[in-house]
Amino acid sequence: MRYLIAETNWSLMTLASALSDAGNLLTRTDRPEDILHFLHITPADLLVLDARDLDRPSLSLANLRRAHPLMPIALMAKDASHTQIVRWLESGADTVLDPASPPEEAMMGLSAIARRAHGLAQPVLRYGPLSIDLQHRIAHLTGCPIKLSPKVYELLEYIALRPRRLINRAALLGHIYGLEDEPDPRVFDVYVCNLRACLAATEGAVDIETVRGSGYRFVPNCLDGAIAA
Repeated sequence: MRYLIAETNWSLMTLASALSDAGNLLTRTDRPEDILHFLHITPADLLVLDARDLDRPSLSLANLRRAHPLMPIALMAKDASHTQIVRWLESGADTVLDPASPPEEAMMGLSAIARRAHGLAQPVLRYGPLSIDLQHRIAHLTGCPIKLSPKVYELLEYIALRPRRLINRAALLGHIYGLEDEPDPRVFDVYVCNLRACLAATEGAVDIETVRGSGYRFVPNCLDGAIAA
């Protein structure tokens, strides 16, 4: 998953470094005023920002919720009162992080919020013999780990979280590469070819369809939907 984090204080910078070290995809900025622009370019699975930045008119929780009603929002606030925390949660925030908490604790909380926005109670996504461990960022077939490059894993995770939906190349480029220099969109043909070779062992339980000129579709044929286990 991809997080957008506004690194406007030392605690958020520390959290961003810990998230990056754990392999999470990040869009990082030290300019809160750029948040809405970045979200327009590259949608995020979760937004993390300092609660003080909500004082900016464009970054009020009402504006953020209006523009992105389903995106989880995590605020970081030092010494916030109970009343203020309740007000933020009522206004659209999903959680309030204490900067004094260990980064590991914050990371686990953010991961849980992000995956539940996709309807998953637990961090393992299963489609028949295929399982995807979102926490440890590894996929297994019939219990055996699949050797995937980080970019190919991100492709698999992205489409597996959106089964049977047509995913265009632009969405994949934005999610996997973010604001980095983007490669030729045809690189995904190579990634998908590699994935199909790995998934051949499912004997048709899971497939990736190519829709010419449009994109790709993850098709689980084994179940009506994913099982989060």
